[in-house]
Amino acid sequence: MTRRTARLAAALAAALLLTACTGGGDGPAPAAAPPTKHPVFGEKLERQVFLALRRTQKEGGNARFTQTLTFESAKGRAVRTVSGRLDFAGGTGEATIRWQVPEAYSEEVKDLLLGRAPGQGHGDAAGRLHVDGQHLTYRADTSDYWLRYGRADYDTGRATGQGPGALDHLRGTEAAVGGTLLEGLSGTEAVSRSDGTGGRTYRAEMTSTVSALLLPDTIASQLAGEDLGFGLYREKKPFPVTVTVDGRGMITHARADLSQLLGKKGSPFRDVTAVRMELALSGIGTSKPSAAAEGTVLPAGRTVRTVWEVEAGHCVDFTTGQQNVELVADIPCSRTHDGRVLAQVSFGGSAYPGASAAKGQARDACRRAYRRASADWTGEADEKGTYWFMWSDERSWRRDGGGRAVCYVVTPKGADRDSGARDAS
Repeated sequence: MTRRTARLAAALAAALLLTACTGGGDGPAPAAAPPTKHPVFGEKLERQVFLALRRTQKEGGNARFTQTLTFESAKGRAVRTVSGRLDFAGGTGEATIRWQVPEAYSEEVKDLLLGRAPGQGHGDAAGRLHVDGQHLTYRADTSDYWLRYGRADYDTGRATGQGPGALDHLRGTEAAVGGTLLEGLSGTEAVSRSDGTGGRTYRAEMTSTVSALLLPDTIASQLAGEDLGFGLYREKKPFPVTVTVDGRGMITHARADLSQLLGKKGSPFRDVTAVRMELALSGIGTSKPSAAAEGTVLPAGRTVRTVWEVEAGHCVDFTTGQQNVELVADIPCSRTHDGRVLAQVSFGGSAYPGASAAKGQARDACRRAYRRASADWTGEADEKGTYWFMWSDERSWRRDGGGRAVCYVVTPKGADRDSGARDAS
């Protein structure tokens, strides 16, 4: 075989080998695999916010979050910030809660936002929260213990006739910690979108009935809307919302304008010009909350009660997280505490005498109780010779078949004194 013949044979063998490897050249080339459909962006536009919420919950697993609720007014900006971590799969979450309320706001508005602690002025502006499938555990910044509410405990406001407490809306449905925009995104429809680097931002509309899930009942009840019962409110228009989703289809930011809730006649929020909520999610998949609240935990079912149920000589804290003036934590006097109860006084089944006379009866009864009380009890008062009292209003007088008063002293732990319901011996 010549050298040229050998080269031709080698080339022919290579061609045959190539043909065998490629399956021959007679048939069509195999079709390319179709592109994978994006689990969010590949669906109908109006469903993409809802699908992004579900993907964040199921595929993201957990996340850090910061939620702000802002009231705009010429008197300043009041802001509640709730920040922490969520475990969607495990149904747990932890958060810190902090209010910043301008001094120029009216006392009525401050009471709605912060609550009121008898003898102390406004309630705590800060606290901590841990939520799991069975319990909601709360700790005020001024307390050295947590209160653990079971599902049957944290609605103890029913015992006072004042409705549910402020903790209700902090147990969520879309995430363990409630009161965030996550609660409304399942009822949000996108109406337009803009594409960014790998993700999208949607202009959307959120159904207005979720206002009862986004806001504490004390606030929602003072805003405009048709009361449907069960804490629901119907508005004429949905809330305008913007929602940002990353390239994976996970929600990273949401912002809603709730200002259309304003305008209720006689509302304490008459000076407020805008109400907005904003939520940011980050650390998706890497931000699991702690397993449980750390430190001393007291069961709310045995600790939180109405002030009318506390026995004379017992010590109380007024910060239960519920923002209900009649609810207190009945705690051992060995702990730091806000006050000590001196006496419970009943006025029997007499007819309601009017607001001024009812207060006068309570003052006189508590003056006598203060003078008879143990020196160990009265000696705890942070203002020597001063006692405090609460008394029945007309509604509770009629409900209970007679009036009553509770007499107590405020201890040095308390601050920013209330006015009116105190007297000197």
